[in-house]
Amino acid sequence: MKQLGFNNSIIVASVLFLFGTGAILFFTPRTETFQLCFVYFSLYVAFIALYHEVNKIRTAAAIGIFSRCVAWLAFPTLSDDIYRFIWDGSLSLQGVSPYLHLPSEFIANNNYPPFDQLFGLMNSPNYYSAYPTIIQLFSGFGALASNDIYLSSLLIKLPILLAEIGTIWMLPKVLMRLNISPKYSIIYMLNPLMIIDVVGNAHFEAVMIFFTVLSVKLIQDKKLKLAGVSLALAVGTKLIPLLFLPFLLKALPKKEKWHFILGFGALFIALFSPFLHPEIALNFLSSIRLYLQTFEFNASIYYVARQFSFLIVGYNAIFIIGPALGVSSLGVIAYLFHKQESNDLQSGLKSSFWGLMWYLLLATTIHPWYIALLIILGLFTRNFAAVAWSMLIFLSYSAYGNELNKENEIILAIEYGGLAVAMFYPKLTRRLFSSAIQ
Repeated sequence: MKQLGFNNSIIVASVLFLFGTGAILFFTPRTETFQLCFVYFSLYVAFIALYHEVNKIRTAAAIGIFSRCVAWLAFPTLSDDIYRFIWDGSLSLQGVSPYLHLPSEFIANNNYPPFDQLFGLMNSPNYYSAYPTIIQLFSGFGALASNDIYLSSLLIKLPILLAEIGTIWMLPKVLMRLNISPKYSIIYMLNPLMIIDVVGNAHFEAVMIFFTVLSVKLIQDKKLKLAGVSLALAVGTKLIPLLFLPFLLKALPKKEKWHFILGFGALFIALFSPFLHPEIALNFLSSIRLYLQTFEFNASIYYVARQFSFLIVGYNAIFIIGPALGVSSLGVIAYLFHKQESNDLQSGLKSSFWGLMWYLLLATTIHPWYIALLIILGLFTRNFAAVAWSMLIFLSYSAYGNELNKENEIILAIEYGGLAVAMFYPKLTRRLFSSAIQ
């Protein structure tokens, strides 16, 4: 225990932290708003206490990995995405493309296990799958045990757990080479959002983050082709890293840039070759379009624009506002790209952080796990606004505490008001997370 740097304060805080983790994952349904938020905010108190008490990175790593192992054992209860993963994987194992068949159409002629059980549990049965290749591969692995949904969830969450362990191992070294205190890595290792929402509830943001951090590490190691390959794997998991591909390219010298492009381009083409099929491409794009024009949850700027649409045209013009805000995101990214310094990795990571931040602020739907990548980019740039958001965003689960799943405007104001304070007064969060290692 002494070798790992545990003292009595750390032991007490660790016990409370693990107790809170177990309480949410195993004993708190998302409909119990008060219990869910109370335990989660208590977890944050323990998290901050641990951050200040821990004086060895490996101590935080041990606590972080153990808590993630606990989260791996829990069946997802805060999100029902797990059922779509198993559904898509089961289709793939039968040689059927999840991009070619709507669940609502497929079930009509295939009402047998596991589809008969999964269909009623799944969200968006009238949408084609919008999960890229890497997620489909892991979903197929999980579906090997589709006769047992819990066991299948463990298989699907296994690469998520392993990816988090890999990120925890790399992160202090990457930060040091950016001239940033390695203690900031503890913010990621012990962040309750990563443990509860990402690992515990089976979200592949963890895999995307692993490949993104690995790409940054390989850039630091001057292994540019492999760095490009790693970023392609991140994009093959979630499309979001495409947003900051231009920033990373501008951060590289000309000769290194082409090595990176070669590695990225070769694997990107291979991963997305299935989308060369016209019907698959159209179905995939239709799901993304419907996402932008139909879904709305926990938004910020979009909700303001929606309110104006009610005043001006008398109805919710999401089919116009959603795409318009998406185009606005591209405008912000173009501006950040123009202002970014060339041949400077730190500047590229800073542009990536703000590009993703504004993309999320302009989005129509923001689930808590969406901001996971923003947390890691914030550490690379010493910006802790995303850390504050990772605490406040859990308030969005309060929408599930009523039968209509209606959001509360006061709670939204608290969440985004707190985020605004963290964004415009960064010294407050920097004081909270002092970086010195004792």
